[in-house]
Amino acid sequence: MLLENNLKKYKEAPEGIKQIVGLVGLTAIIIFTFIILNIFFGEIKESDKIAENVKTEEINKVITSLPRGRLNFYESTEGYQLSLSEYEAVCKNTKIVTQRSVMGANIVNVSATQLYFDNGNKIDKYSVKWDSSLNKCFAGYTIRAIEGVSDTITVSGEAKGFFKTSIDTRVYFIKNY
Repeated sequence: MLLENNLKKYKEAPEGIKQIVGLVGLTAIIIFTFIILNIFFGEIKESDKIAENVKTEEINKVITSLPRGRLNFYESTEGYQLSLSEYEAVCKNTKIVTQRSVMGANIVNVSATQLYFDNGNKIDKYSVKWDSSLNKCFAGYTIRAIEGVSDTITVSGEAKGFFKTSIDTRVYFIKNY
């Protein structure tokens, strides 16, 4: 009886009131749907975050144990030679490509060198990625013309050397030949 009376009042209500009630109802349904999804899938993300934090802590321990200066994944008289696990940790932690590595990689790419000098030595994008199938670190960057020409050149290769500062690690040597 109560339901019938409420439905009767709803049917007799002006169109504007019906639209507001519908909008409020739809909004409530959407909010409750996201709350339910967060309950089920939020826990999965929290466990992923915990696992990621553990991996990050392990990587940070390896990085902090390394000496400052050059870190090489090749035999050299200068710098510290990285083991494979250290090489992977440094690669996963590195986000910056130094100007020295850009210049070294540009030596074999004349058009990249010319565009690099023409655009005022500016780099558009950097990327440093670990390839787990090859157990190698790859670094790359994109050089884009500033004005006039819409040329872009992407140079990439294996990151074989890094430079550790007190703040971060940076790609120091890219082998792209």
